[in-house]
Amino acid sequence: MLGQLKLRLAPPLYRMLSGSVRLAGHGTARRPGGRPVIFACLHRDMIPAIFHVRGAHPTLLVSRSPDGDILIRTLERDGYGFVRGSTGKQGGRAFRDLLLALEGGASLGLAVDGPRGPFGVVRDGVLQLSRRTGTPIVPLAVRCGRHLSLRNWDRTVLPLPFTCLDVVERDPVVVPPDASDAEVADIARRLAATLLDAGAGS
Repeated sequence: MLGQLKLRLAPPLYRMLSGSVRLAGHGTARRPGGRPVIFACLHRDMIPAIFHVRGAHPTLLVSRSPDGDILIRTLERDGYGFVRGSTGKQGGRAFRDLLLALEGGASLGLAVDGPRGPFGVVRDGVLQLSRRTGTPIVPLAVRCGRHLSLRNWDRTVLPLPFTCLDVVERDPVVVPPDASDAEVADIARRLAATLLDAGAGS
């Protein structure tokens, strides 16, 4: 019952919020040279990041949970693509579908420590997508004005109406195709540090 209520309420609440929040700076995601990129954020910052990237119409990785159903219902009118599942295993269907989206010219939007954490630890999928395709990862460092922090594993940031969102695109990161496991692990740590730096949920 609660799930059905959330499914009904989320889209109109999103419309109300999207019409009132303000985006600082350039205010919309860029695609350098018109090429696909992988927009990367923390799961905590997913809602502010979605407002930032919507102009690029990326394909989003969405979990198969009821919350994933709510996210798709909420965003389906805004031109996003969706892939359901997790990139936890390279051979998984979600990973293959994300590769196909990149090869078809779509950008991606990934919460890189989701869907279940641990918080701030970059999972392997985003790194392997860049490694396989040469697509740059664009870290999104988020600062949110007035907001609520939900009481879940990542303290999800929920912007309040009429607040200002400052989403900064940090320097792109590309994982070389011949990178060693140690080099990939180092890139993951540096990416995590970049995403944690803005401290949107603090």
